[in-house]
Amino acid sequence: MWHERKRIEGWHAAAEAGDSDAMLHLAHAVKHSDPVEAEHWLRSAADLGNLEAVHKLGLLLWHRGRHADGEEFVQRAALGGYQDAIATMGQFCERRGDFEGADAWFCKVVADDDYSS
Repeated sequence: MWHERKRIEGWHAAAEAGDSDAMLHLAHAVKHSDPVEAEHWLRSAADLGNLEAVHKLGLLLWHRGRHADGEEFVQRAALGGYQDAIATMGQFCERRGDFEGADAWFCKVVADDDYSS
């Protein structure tokens, strides 16, 4: 427990100094106990251009019932090339019954994956 507190303190200090990776770690550490703080750190990291944070912020909002806001952030990360977000967009389309849209997003994951190999 002591080590976890020290780790969180370290992430907090680094996040306050503008480290977007520390912001991500901190958001993950507090997401269950303090979702408002988690959202704050994800927004801060997203504002710094961290696409993983943009994606995770979108998921957080979506899971909190703010589907339109959540999807907007996920799409932003997907358009930035973040692979997990591209796959999530495919899943969002599938849930809505937009199988053509889902196929387009899923094909992009495959195409981007083939390109990076």
